[in-house]
Amino acid sequence: MLRGIEKSELPRLVTLLNVWDIAQWLVVLPYPYTMQHAEEFYADMDLAEASGEPQFYGISLKSNSLLMGGVGLHPPRGTSAIKGDVEVGYWLGRDFWGHGFMNEAVQKVAAIGFSRPATNALIATTSPENVASQNVLQKLGMKNLGVMLRDYSALRGDEKVVKWQVTRQEWKAPRDL
Repeated sequence: MLRGIEKSELPRLVTLLNVWDIAQWLVVLPYPYTMQHAEEFYADMDLAEASGEPQFYGISLKSNSLLMGGVGLHPPRGTSAIKGDVEVGYWLGRDFWGHGFMNEAVQKVAAIGFSRPATNALIATTSPENVASQNVLQKLGMKNLGVMLRDYSALRGDEKVVKWQVTRQEWKAPRDL
């Protein structure tokens, strides 16, 4: 289930994100991740929500609504950004890996992204070594555009990234969304 994050969940957000196995792939996430980082993120998220186009969604199970990860639609970073591109970003708490939750969440956020008239394409970048993330993007229908130099500032990660894209015309929404 995609949903907003409540301010009361910020300690859980810190616990989930303050894990190197997750943070190593999130090149713009501070690490260690502190409550101050979570509060700043929450304030930014709140502004986007108030604008009418939320950028970030928490991921939880319908059965208990426990926060287990996040997925977002963001303005693209970097000099190669094209008008109409929207960047997809995501992470999942380590205890929830390997169950298909992220594939489902990314499909749902793609549907939200393409429901916005200004979105022409969804894009993403991954580390060349992040095979799990690349599998999620392939299942979304994104095409691998190749390895290129990262054209945005990052706190960590490779200088080279794999760029991914699916255009509005290429994307096929799953029937069960």
